Amino acid sequence: EWLLAEGHCVAGALASVTDGAMYAAAPVAADEGWGLLFKESYKAMLAQEDGTEKEETIDESAILKIVAAGNRPPQGLWIAGEKYTITRQEEDEVDGAAIKIAVAGRPKKGVVIYITSVGTIIIGMFDETKSATQTVGNCRKSVHAFTEFMMSSGY
Repeated sequence: EWLLAEGHCVAGALASVTDGAMYAAAPVAADEGWGLLFKESYKAMLAQEDGTEKEETIDESAILKIVAAGNRPPQGLWIAGEKYTITRQEEDEVDGAAIKIAVAGRPKKGVVIYITSVGTIIIGMFDETKSATQTVGNCRKSVHAFTEFMMSSGY
């Protein structure tokens, strides 16, 4: 809930770099955060390089693990059954510790993902249709501040 307090993110989650599995999501009420950020493994028709479509299994945790390693998943980034385009992957520092950052979007919404040096993935989601203050820049500021807080707490 701390990540959402300023209203710059519609949802947030924590996951492990070990397997990409999310272990906490907000908003907590009615499991809304889980609904916005996660879907169990499922099958989807994906376009292939030759122009055909092929049914493939989407494992969002495994995909998140690939992103956390600083790579682009071959199937793209999928969150709660929606495909996002990764627009930026970079490295930065928070309180002197190296972190990885990924930013991804789709029409009117997106995610900012920070990966700490101790193995925590922090995800913030923004949705421009919910509030004018929910932009990639504001979401990134909130995720950055939350990452500083988490790292000062040992995460």
